[in-house]
Order: sequence, then structure tokens, then C-alpha cells
Amino acid sequence: MVGVPSNGPAVEEPKCPVEIERAFGNIVPVDPAGRSWRGRRVFLPGSSEFQMPDRDIETERDIFARRQAEMTANWYSGVQKKAGDLDAFIGRRQVAYLDRWGEAARFIPEGATVLDVGGGNTYVDLLKFLKSRAYDYFYLDVDPGAAAASAALAAGFGFDPSQFRVGFNDRLDFADEQFDAVFSSHCIEHSFDLPTTFRELNRVLKPDGNLLMAVPFGWESNPEHPYFFDADDWQALVDDAGFEVRVLQVGREYAEAGFDLFVAARKVGAPRPAFRVDPAVRRKTAHTHVDRLDGSITLTGTVDRRDDHVILGGPDWAIDIAVPAGAREIRPIFARHDWSGIVAMRQGARELQIDLYSWYSYAQPALYVLDPSAPPRLEIRPSGRNPAARDGQVVLYGYMWR
Repeated sequence: MVGVPSNGPAVEEPKCPVEIERAFGNIVPVDPAGRSWRGRRVFLPGSSEFQMPDRDIETERDIFARRQAEMTANWYSGVQKKAGDLDAFIGRRQVAYLDRWGEAARFIPEGATVLDVGGGNTYVDLLKFLKSRAYDYFYLDVDPGAAAASAALAAGFGFDPSQFRVGFNDRLDFADEQFDAVFSSHCIEHSFDLPTTFRELNRVLKPDGNLLMAVPFGWESNPEHPYFFDADDWQALVDDAGFEVRVLQVGREYAEAGFDLFVAARKVGAPRPAFRVDPAVRRKTAHTHVDRLDGSITLTGTVDRRDDHVILGGPDWAIDIAVPAGAREIRPIFARHDWSGIVAMRQGARELQIDLYSWYSYAQPALYVLDPSAPPRLEIRPSGRNPAARDGQVVLYGYMWR
């Protein structure tokens, strides 16, 4: 048994709880204790002013929104089980979120016109900070309850309540080149249409304006995060959206939630007609997910079975995957951390080596394009270790295929 715990997908950071009235389709955020919190945003249906004439698209959007909302319905009870003292947890989150604003403020001059996309529930210390910077602050969120409560609280600090609006992040109801900066923390990854979201962010920013965004990265079992981008994917998306990246920083601002990515980027031109990274290909629902305990996976050697992953260590382990019929590509889902080794993936005569080492921990699928003329079996074997790695172990969560 390998006596080293793996660093798997991050513990989820808080989300707004919702109650869903299925008969009427209303989604109403509820905080039973009336507390102000700060967490990731979910997509809820917007107001009628944001409706599009294509009902098929709107149906898909509504389904997406409801699915996102349902996943957050038991947030308070879930966090309470994990964190115990919910008020203390929310307090830590507010401090961390304010630190993130401080991180972004290096790129936002005092007196700037700023849009906060996915603003969530504002709170006193945040509003004091924004006021101290003399920002002309605009707010957008999909949650009508959060927007109304935030507008009411902000009015007491002299902010204009009419600048607090409800909407989706791929439909920004603002003028072209209106803002000096756009700030967004853990919202953009929930986009229904990610290329359109980035084009909209570009549109509303002034030339040389700054986009300051924080996003999770990697693969998670949590279906609320529809994509499995790595840091390089996010960089390419920002670049293709007409921005020049100034800072691309991996850190643990929200310590209990694992690592995330902070990006500071300057608008330098128009978005490219096509993005190099296709979000549709990185969408988890575009693939079939297979758990690590499925019968198509054979594990041999030194294997440590955990709740949601297996750890393989030593020189003798092996993973063999029976390739599903009709599969064109397969993506074994590995942890990437400083205990990870190098693996060799082989189907027939073609071998692909992947170094899984990373100084920061996350999980990410590794792509192997299948050869239909080769035997329907993918072999994965140890192939050494990075000199910087602590060990040469492999952590497997399962695989995806399409």
C-alpha cells in the first residue's frame, strides 16, 4: 500500500442555496439564517429582457440553468457537514474574496468604472473597499435575490442601486467600451456559451481595459463545472478573445477549495473569429464517463483503493482499459501533483508518454487518440518520474471517452 494520500479534485467552495418551484419554474435563492455569503454563482433563468427569439436555444439554456440550480439546493447542509461552523466558514470566505479584489485592484486605478460579473452577495467590508477606491461600480448576477439584497446594502454606501442588474454572463446589457475593468471570480466557468461570454467581455471593455478573472481548472466530478480546462486552455481562450495576458497565477486564495487560476489581461484588439480551444470538446457532457471501479478497467500491482480514486505505486503496477466499442478517443483521468510519476499509454505499437508531475494539485484527463485498426485495449504503465517529483505514483479517477 502506498502510504501517501492523493491530492484529488478540490473541495467545493460555497454556492448559493436555492429552492425550486417546479410547477412554475421559479428559482428563489434562500438563506435560512439571513447570512451574507460569497461563493460561486450558478446560472438561473434571467429576466424577460434577456430572452432570445430562438426557443430551442432558450430551452437548452433553461435546462442548463435549472440543472445548475438543483446542484446547489442543499448547499448549507452540505457545507455545515464539512465545515461545522458555517458562520466562521463564510467569514473566512469573505476575507479571501476581499484579498482577491485587492489582487485585482493592482490593475484597476482609483476612480475607474468597473463591472463585477457574478457579484453574488456583497457585504460591508467589500463595499468599504470599493468605496475607498472611488470605483464607479456596476454589478451583474443571475440571482435576482442576491442582486436586490446587494443593491439595497450598497445604497447605504452611496452606490447607485440602478447599476445592480440581473443577467447571464454571455449577455451583458451594457454599452460598448463602457468599462475600464471587468472583475469576475468563479463565474465565467459557468457560461452557457463561453466564446460569446469572452466576446462580450471584450465588447464592454474600453481599449487597454483590464479583465481580472479567477476560475477553477482541471477535471472535477462536480457536474456544476461543465468544462475541464487546464491553465493553458484558459490562457488560450483569453488570448483569442483579444486580450494580452499580464498575469497568469495559480494560487490558493480559497484554501479549502484547492488551487484556482487568477488572470489579469489587457484588451488589445478584437476577438479572433475562431478560438483555438473548442469549449464543446472540453465539455464533460460531450464524453461518457467511466468510474475507476468499472469492469472495463483492470488494475494490477500495488493498488490503494480510496473513496473516489485509486493510487498505484511501485514499479510493478499496470492499468489496462478495454476500449469501448466505437470510441475514437479516450482520456484517463489522472491526478497531477508533486507525488505523480510519468506514465506510458500504449495501444498497439503507438506509445504516448505523459509526465503527470505538477507543483500544484489538480486532476486532468490525458488525451489518447485511438487507432481503429489496433487492438481495442489501452495499456498504461509506469515510465519513470520527474526529477522534481517526490515519488512516481499514479492516481486514477476513471476515464472519459467519445
